[in-house]
This record gives sequence, structure tokens and C-alpha cells, in this order.
Amino acid sequence: MKHNEPFEIIPYIGAGRFRFGMSPQEVEKIYGVADSATLNHLKQRVEFRSNMNVGYAADLSEGLTHIGFGRQMEGVEFRGLNIFLDDSEVVLDKLIQEDGDPYIYLGFVVLLKIGITMTGFHDDDISQKALTLFAQGAWDKRRAKLKPFR
Repeated sequence: MKHNEPFEIIPYIGAGRFRFGMSPQEVEKIYGVADSATLNHLKQRVEFRSNMNVGYAADLSEGLTHIGFGRQMEGVEFRGLNIFLDDSEVVLDKLIQEDGDPYIYLGFVVLLKIGITMTGFHDDDISQKALTLFAQGAWDKRRAKLKPFR
């Protein structure tokens, strides 16, 4: 996988050729064997490829549940906006405008309506800059802990 491969974000659907619900085998068929894989604290499989990661539900039959991109991934786009190459403030403002109801949780801006969390944009911390797409319902259990952002 190349750092400049195009990944057009489609809220609650996926990005690039990734689609929520895909099995690890389907992902591997498209993107090749993961560089590494582990189980997180929730016993969910997380695979690492290049400067990104993908996660699956603990019950693998539910498939792909998150797609995470590091700042080195230059081809991540959302409606004409390049997430990691365009100005951080412009990116943050555009995504907040698209969502309309942003939250903050443990340093992450959470955009429930468009299925995105991001960090490093609101505080201009390039070392932390990352964006994750999540499947529908992923934040339901934590909803009460979210605080309004801005």
C-alpha cells in the first residue's frame, strides 16, 4: 500500500476500497497481507498496513469496524478536501461544518454524523495528526461521555 494511494471517504460506508463489514480475508485480497496484526484491549483484531490500521469487531462475522489513517497518508480525501495535505484549520472547519454537531473525547474530535474521529487538527499537533472512520453505532456506548466541541 502506498502512502499516496487515493482513499475517498464515504461516511459510514468506508474509504478507498475498504468497506465496513469486510472480512480480514476480503481486505487481504485487495490490500495484501498486513504488516502486523494484534488484538486490542477489547479483543478486536487490528491490522497495520503502511501508515494506517484497520480494525474488526471481536466477532469477526461483523467484519471491518474502523479505518485509521496516519498523517503520512497523502491520498485521504473528503469531498474535495485533502485531509493531510490541506491546512489543518481548513480541514477541521470543513468537517465540523459537514457534521454540524462536533464533540470532544479524550483529545479526539468526534463527528458522529459523518463517522469520523480526528486528532492533531484542533490543537495543530502534527505529531498526533490522525483520522479514523468508524462504523454506525461504534460510539453509542460512549455517547454520554462526549462533550460539545466549540
